[in-house]
Amino acid sequence: MFALHYKPKKISEIDSKADNRVSLVGKVIENRKSGFVLDDDTGKIEIVFEGDIKPKKMVRVFCSLVDGQLKADVVQNLEGLDLNLFKKVKELYNKAELNV
Repeated sequence: MFALHYKPKKISEIDSKADNRVSLVGKVIENRKSGFVLDDDTGKIEIVFEGDIKPKKMVRVFCSLVDGQLKADVVQNLEGLDLNLFKKVKELYNKAELNV
């Protein structure tokens, strides 16, 4: 058995040629028939998802790149997350060359 690794990214950093699994943190801004639109302050992206997520929810999405689209494998509810504190902690981890 092997573990799948999802690389933490900002939407603006996604490289469709190099990234095949990413995790994103952001706010759901719109539901669509085939999924939802996520905004992380660096950009917006549509994510394919079979389910219903309410707009304005803060989530972490673990995605796979399939046929040029991001498909949500797991959506984690981050309601109540202090986004500013999360960003500060992530910055510290990045300086230490660790992933969050």
